[in-house]
Amino acid sequence: MRKAEDDRLTAKRFLLIKACGDGFWHDLEHVVGALLIAEMAGRIPVVYWGKNSIYGGSEHVNAFEQFFRPVSGYTVHDLMREDYTVCPAIWNVHNLVTEENRQWIRTWRYPLEVMLSRPENILVLGWAPLYYVFPWLQKPHPVGGASLATVYRYIFEKYFHLQAEVAREINDFYHARMAGSQILALHVRGSDKVTEVPNIRQINKLYFAEIETYVAANPAAKLFLLTESAEILAEYRDLYQKKLIYTACQRTGDDAPLYFQEHTQKIRMGIEVLKDVYLALRCDAFRGNLLSNVSQAIARLKSWPPDRIKLLALYQG
Repeated sequence: MRKAEDDRLTAKRFLLIKACGDGFWHDLEHVVGALLIAEMAGRIPVVYWGKNSIYGGSEHVNAFEQFFRPVSGYTVHDLMREDYTVCPAIWNVHNLVTEENRQWIRTWRYPLEVMLSRPENILVLGWAPLYYVFPWLQKPHPVGGASLATVYRYIFEKYFHLQAEVAREINDFYHARMAGSQILALHVRGSDKVTEVPNIRQINKLYFAEIETYVAANPAAKLFLLTESAEILAEYRDLYQKKLIYTACQRTGDDAPLYFQEHTQKIRMGIEVLKDVYLALRCDAFRGNLLSNVSQAIARLKSWPPDRIKLLALYQG
């Protein structure tokens, strides 16, 4: 029996999905695409956010599982078997939980058609957002031929299940502050987005007309603000007062990313991002930033009526 079980495990093929070490939803975009690759390649997915994750990971703590339940019945430690082969060769069964190769992970990838056919037991995946994988998706996959947003929801509903305490915190806030109200959710970026998107302040001014139009048509509506910027929160509190709903989360008062500041509680920061996103999905309408991964996720994770959602941007030319 023991030999039969060993033979069964040896025959298994895994996809190890590591953190890229960037913003929360940037890393989740990679996980979504990688999970689709796992299905297309017939591999068992294992998500491991180690010490290169900026959300509290280490060699002993899988940061991903501080937020979500495991995506399969295996851990990274189950993959550390002497008889397992690993691709690419820079990885082996002894260094799967180390991150010395982090920069290489961020840039490496085989062409997708090669990744789908590799014979090794373990494939360590580089950056693979859904938009990269999506064009290769075909029938008879359950969502072959569907839209990118439909595929995104399919992956999320199948694999992403919140840890109980995170789900409880979200539900408690919703029932205490939001239930029974008509709400427009607003994702307004500040901090490091100012350097990434030079015209971010001009984009942020577009929200005020959107709010005015929505409230004129729905006078009793409230506003749920998602922002990491203490400055933006203060501005909205002054303008909208009792109409405004927001969570008590860590925020920054300058243009420095919150996750690089010494006082930031890293695991808590990830929970706060999730909390805002899942609460926004319970709102009646949404306005967000076209260039934000968080706004894009909120747009995809719910089948919004077209008149209830808008992602804002400035176009030139």
